[in-house]
Amino acid sequence: MTYEEIVAKAKEEFGSADVSNYEGHLALQFNVTGEGEGIFYAEIHDGKLFIEPFDYKDNDAVLTADGSDIISLFSGALDPAKAFESGKLTVTGDNAKALSILPIIENNKKPAKKTTKKATAKTAEKPAKTAAKTTKTTAKTTKAAAKKDEAPAIIGLAEPKKAPAKAAAPKAAAKKTTAKAAKESTKPAKTASKTTSKKG
Repeated sequence: MTYEEIVAKAKEEFGSADVSNYEGHLALQFNVTGEGEGIFYAEIHDGKLFIEPFDYKDNDAVLTADGSDIISLFSGALDPAKAFESGKLTVTGDNAKALSILPIIENNKKPAKKTTKKATAKTAEKPAKTAAKTTKTTAKTTKAAAKKDEAPAIIGLAEPKKAPAKAAAPKAAAKKTTAKAAKESTKPAKTASKTTSKKG
């Protein structure tokens, strides 16, 4: 990264940070080491933030770090305390003033956290939706199984109704046979009566 790219990236990552609640004046000079070596400053004055590619002689503190580390600090990807402890960041001057920018950096990276929360929420929704689909599928399967279980019961109930109808058929046949037998038994009587009347 060139010096110009580092300054442009610093403005992109931190230039829109909300400093309206910052009380007082703050001037921090950033000394870029390594690739893109140079100096720029960040100033908070009257609730406004300025990032410019110049040195600031009447600064409160000087922060020295590699260009990519400074960008990571501004974006919130690199924790300032960890960077200081590891030696990636050195601070000279008023440390308390230098530390006063930390809440602004913290608040500035909140939109990224919200995006992560939204992504996490969506990821969490997927298992919930899958579980809901599984529950619906299980409910459908249970209903289908219940219908299958009901079907034999209905057929079983219908079969006894048909059975009396079949049983009724032999009864009707028996009645017909009895009637025929009765008719046949009366025939000889009539014939006998006819014979008797002729004889007389």
